Amino acid sequence: MSAGRWSVCVALGVAVSSVLLWGSWPASANPSSSPGTGGSGRAVVSIAAGGYSGYALLADGQVWAWGDDLEGQIGVAGQWYQSTVPVEVSDLSGAIAIAGGMNTAYALLGDGTVWAWGDDSQDELGAGDKSKQVPVRVRPLSKIVALDPGAFTVYALRRDGTVWAWGDDSLGQLGAPPCTASGGALSTCLFSSVPVEVPGIAGVSALASGFDTAYALLGNGTVWAWGDNSVGQLGSGTHEASSDTPLRVKGLDQVVAIAAGSETGYALGREGNVWAWGYGAYGQLGDASAANSDVPVRVRKVSHVMEIAGGGDMAYALGRDGNLWAWGYGGYGQLGDDSIVSLDVPVQVVGLPDR
Repeated sequence: MSAGRWSVCVALGVAVSSVLLWGSWPASANPSSSPGTGGSGRAVVSIAAGGYSGYALLADGQVWAWGDDLEGQIGVAGQWYQSTVPVEVSDLSGAIAIAGGMNTAYALLGDGTVWAWGDDSQDELGAGDKSKQVPVRVRPLSKIVALDPGAFTVYALRRDGTVWAWGDDSLGQLGAPPCTASGGALSTCLFSSVPVEVPGIAGVSALASGFDTAYALLGNGTVWAWGDNSVGQLGSGTHEASSDTPLRVKGLDQVVAIAAGSETGYALGREGNVWAWGYGAYGQLGDASAANSDVPVRVRKVSHVMEIAGGGDMAYALGRDGNLWAWGYGGYGQLGDDSIVSLDVPVQVVGLPDR
């Protein structure tokens, strides 16, 4: 075991609310209204959310951030605590994609490299450093085409279809790299400050990550998962608490897109139906129940779907007819149906402009 590569964690976990959202989200509908985005090349083309911080990618490849900055996640040298308006991230240019972890942010550059800033308490910077206020390169990653962070574990998809991960490994989120026993649940809590290839999986075309679980869509239309399985979120019909070996999600073989909530997985089938598995207490499985499921169940009322997205204990589906549907936890009005209740079957989001 290399001392510079692995470190044994001193705590088994950090309690964080599962209703917090992280990861990438669609572009703003009205980017010109955002501060600092006026003029040619300054429009917002993509946004992302961390635990309590927001990020915007501009058309010129610059990244702006706002919100909580206690761990340096805004990415401005000398800036601490918080910023109530967007500020430009220091020493970063040429970004083509952004993503947010719990208190760490990430940028994918056009040259295929990954840069990170913010909290490093669980090695999520991937650079062997303490928390950083300005971006540092995640080495030795190259030829990266997509990023997807969980809460404290980060996943990167290489051009060759391999998946690389770093950060928290307390529930097998990194797979089973050489220095751990292959297969089954992990008995040792580890972090990795250097990206390692997730073994046992190749030919990946898309990634999604929940709180402590990762999902990979393969080119053959199957879905595989690894990490936490405490509420069946691996979707494999198994009852282990976690797995450091990617397991196939049961019964899915013609999937075209995947998404993840905090502890729930979602898959969009080629025929336009949506499937869900894992935690279901708020109705986020969309099958008219509030039960968990360790195998995929079909989400009711939605069909001919073209896009899906997962949030904190809720999900969205965009139909080919332009209608948007939501289900699951609705305590903050996030189902968009003019209510603050949770629903176990999809409801149409109201008030959007006519197409």
